[in-house]
Amino acid sequence: MVDYELMFGLDKQVHFFSYIALSLLLGILVMLLSDQESAKKRLSYLWMMLVTIGTAEEYRQYWIPGRSAEFLDAIANMLGISIALAIPMLIVYRHHLLVQRFALYSIIVIPMLLGLLLLNERSFIIVEEPIQQHLKRLVAFIGG
Repeated sequence: MVDYELMFGLDKQVHFFSYIALSLLLGILVMLLSDQESAKKRLSYLWMMLVTIGTAEEYRQYWIPGRSAEFLDAIANMLGISIALAIPMLIVYRHHLLVQRFALYSIIVIPMLLGLLLLNERSFIIVEEPIQQHLKRLVAFIGG
């Protein structure tokens, strides 16, 4: 069973639109202050920096009383950043593949997101007990 209110509720929308506004503002600023060659590199670094900050912010909230670290908040942050920076990136990267730029960075982001899944305090998907046992065995097998 999926909790749609938790997945798409007001909290996630605030994360999503806040990061869209921040990323779009910074993306336009990078485009205005950079030539085309340096804009490519700077937009890539901006995306990596904002995604790292958005994910690290969720980890920081884990230590604040009354707050929680949530995987879906980090995903909302990342989607907002990616959508907002897509416009300037498409202008600059007309003939390049974005996948090559971000393949190495995914080695950092994916473990950070998986860590948030483990720290997540509110379940957004309720899994039946037999499936949970299979998942626990799979994690134990992978982990050691």
